[in-house]
Amino acid sequence: MEVAFVVDSTGSMKDDINAVRDSLFDIVDSIASETEKLTIRFAIVSYRDHPPQDKTYVTRIFDFTEDIKKVHRAISKLDPSKGGDTPEAVADAIHDARVELSWSRDAYKALLLVGDAPPHGRDYNSLGDDYFPKGCPNDYDPKEEIRAFKKSYGETAFVFVCGCNPLVESSFKAIASASKDGKYYSLNQADELPAAILEILEGVGDLIEIDRRVMAYYQTKDGVFDIGHAAKELDLSVRELKISISRLMELERIPRWPKGRPLNTEQLGVRVELGRVPDALVAGKGFTYSMKLENPSVSTISIRIVASLVTEDGVSEMANERHEIARRSTREIKVNLVPMIHKPSKATVKVEVLYGTRVISREIHRTRIFE
Repeated sequence: MEVAFVVDSTGSMKDDINAVRDSLFDIVDSIASETEKLTIRFAIVSYRDHPPQDKTYVTRIFDFTEDIKKVHRAISKLDPSKGGDTPEAVADAIHDARVELSWSRDAYKALLLVGDAPPHGRDYNSLGDDYFPKGCPNDYDPKEEIRAFKKSYGETAFVFVCGCNPLVESSFKAIASASKDGKYYSLNQADELPAAILEILEGVGDLIEIDRRVMAYYQTKDGVFDIGHAAKELDLSVRELKISISRLMELERIPRWPKGRPLNTEQLGVRVELGRVPDALVAGKGFTYSMKLENPSVSTISIRIVASLVTEDGVSEMANERHEIARRSTREIKVNLVPMIHKPSKATVKVEVLYGTRVISREIHRTRIFE
């Protein structure tokens, strides 16, 4: 998961920035402990305002890193400025977070905007001291930037907006709603911010766990299942399941949308002719195992071939391959099997052909391993 903090670093945000800094390690430890094997990368885009309202910087970028100590130091170095008028360069910050950070295609992405002042422009505020009443001087629009972010990354991108002042509620809600699943959090005290961030990350972590369950189900079924039936088995709504599948495709964890309700082996009529294993094998030397599969059905099917070597020392896998058999076709498949064993021994080679979780053909070949 990649989390980008887009943070107002003007003077009024000092207490909020300190609250995030002081709680960062606890936040990361909590979410990492709840989501097994999750790698988290953080980035920071701090923003102030355009000159002449602020002459220090408009945005400053700290790109993604897994090194939490570096993130902690980067937050610690945020030295809030005094600023000028009330509105700030919110639009520029979201734009730079979108285009300047090194987002990964195969990661869950959370953009977290934290601020206590609205963007420039009459569309976002009615304040009398807005130096740029026509909007961002660089012609960026916060809502359009959010829409572009979602368009680039789809269901793998999440948008969260934390308003640290009632003054921003209207504008920040509008920014959050530019994403169909964007969420707005209204915060009145600095010490509320770490808890809100933890809730946000835990929510994304829950979605990751759902995706892991869906991916395991998809792999077990070889991508052939009925959506409604799968949703019941996974205890998800159909919408949750469809969104999860979309995320997994965007993350390139699964290759395609499920093909539909699987046929049973009787309906398929698949016929398998397994090959032979030589009576004598040489340790470490491969041999070719051939088989023929006939698929008379009108559906392309995906099968899995698993070959295992069983000796007195235990069981070792020699092959685990997926193959697609076109409809109304016969295909010969050749698998290279290598007996990885270090001493002569009696052995058996078990070959199985599976459709989903069902074994449609199995053969156990007895042989002997020589040096």
